[in-house]
Amino acid sequence: MKKIFITFMAAVSLLTFNRCTSLDMEPVSSISDANYWKSSDQFKAFNTGLHSLLRLRSYNIFVLGEPRADIYGDQPFGGEATQGVERYPYNTINAEFTGISNFGDFYETINQLNLMIRKTNETTLLDENEKNYFLGEAYGMRAYIYFHLLRSWGDVILVTEPTLGNELDISHLEKAASPASEVMDQIKKDIDASVNAFGSDYSYKYGKGYWSKSATLILKGEVYLWSGRQMGGGTGDYSTAKAALQDLQQNGNLKLQDKFTDVFAYGNKENSEIIFAFKSIKDEFTMWKDYNWRNNMVPQREYMANYCDESGTPFMEIPGYNFHGLMRYQVKKDHYWKTFRENDSRLTGTLKAVYQKQEDGSIKYIAPFAYKFQGTTLEGSNERNWLDDYPIYRYADALLLLAEAKALLGEDPSTEINAVRERAYGSEYFNAHKNEVAYPNDKGSFYNDNPFEGGDENVMEAILKERLREFFFEGKRWYDLRRFGNQYVLKYTTAQESRLLWPINEDALTNNPALKQTPGY
Repeated sequence: MKKIFITFMAAVSLLTFNRCTSLDMEPVSSISDANYWKSSDQFKAFNTGLHSLLRLRSYNIFVLGEPRADIYGDQPFGGEATQGVERYPYNTINAEFTGISNFGDFYETINQLNLMIRKTNETTLLDENEKNYFLGEAYGMRAYIYFHLLRSWGDVILVTEPTLGNELDISHLEKAASPASEVMDQIKKDIDASVNAFGSDYSYKYGKGYWSKSATLILKGEVYLWSGRQMGGGTGDYSTAKAALQDLQQNGNLKLQDKFTDVFAYGNKENSEIIFAFKSIKDEFTMWKDYNWRNNMVPQREYMANYCDESGTPFMEIPGYNFHGLMRYQVKKDHYWKTFRENDSRLTGTLKAVYQKQEDGSIKYIAPFAYKFQGTTLEGSNERNWLDDYPIYRYADALLLLAEAKALLGEDPSTEINAVRERAYGSEYFNAHKNEVAYPNDKGSFYNDNPFEGGDENVMEAILKERLREFFFEGKRWYDLRRFGNQYVLKYTTAQESRLLWPINEDALTNNPALKQTPGY
């Protein structure tokens, strides 16, 4: 197994998550199975490496979970070429242009998780608490990755034992995919193993950039809602989801931030709302890896000199405005007016409106751009550095998943929906306008012919609406529509019912004859 460590531990030495470790590491070339796994520090280092590997897939996680929905699809207002990403909102991915190749490269991380699980189960070096915490993390992360694979490809290859080599090349494994039902069974087994390993430990032992029992519980809620709605689990699965989410609610030591923008603020990382996030750290990792956020979501500085904000102030004259990047994902311009109600703080906390001055002195609305993650300006830099943490799970998500479980069980979801809405509008406004914005009163002409959301008359529309407003850019919307059912996918996106899963790239099929192309492609 020597090769397993050569590349992996080299990465660990570079990606420490800013944690100090007192590892007495041997040269990478000498690391092997024979001289590793000999101390608690080595297990800790490997655990850090696992989280670093998963973080490397953050952009793929976004792509699988959001762009095929209804958020993007307009041409970039600055004139950039979209370079193929327009195929996601247009849903024109196919066997030639799959968008994501080699199953998102998730199997490399799965292979290392398999190794961690085996070695942790075998070791006698660790005390029981430390051993169980590592196992809770590893089983939970493996379930999380397989859940992405299940939702994106359906039938996928199941591998639960480590293989030789420094990575698991699924295209050369020559193993057939397992049915989606078996993949779901494995996900649930791993979730149970994670919950049991964590036991009564609800701590965030290594910080919220690491997996925890809370992360497993919200994953459990989401998984059982999916299996209940999409795989025939029904009421029993909804009840299991509800119980997991209530366990999290009671024991996770979580609460909503008072202000929506505080959740994402650079100076407020690992706050009370965050359950699990990918950490960005100077000289180590920026959002979505290698400037992927900057090079997909941020306007270019040069052309912003031609535009102004809603007050008519040119962007280049706004104090602190030093955004500089490349726009390939253009948010649909109508989201600015048709998604958020008046006085919903999530509008300006999510999108920045771009205007252009006209000859008569008036200003004309052009388009919005992503404004949820604003980065920071480091000392000595003249532009923004995208060092925000990227949330995977947060407490608002848990509340709305719980609302969904309750609604499916015929129970009242008002408490959870309105907790999220009250934070969005502010307590004073919310309490004074409950007859307009509190569930189930948010309805009326605003939703007539609205292309993105519906009124509170339908509880599922109410929950979907709240999730759209809350989770822009967090990789949720496509998965949400898929979970709620094909009728919502077809209503709100351009997708065809026969092509809701993702195609497999040609190289993977050629190199692994046991793999079959996804139905529909």
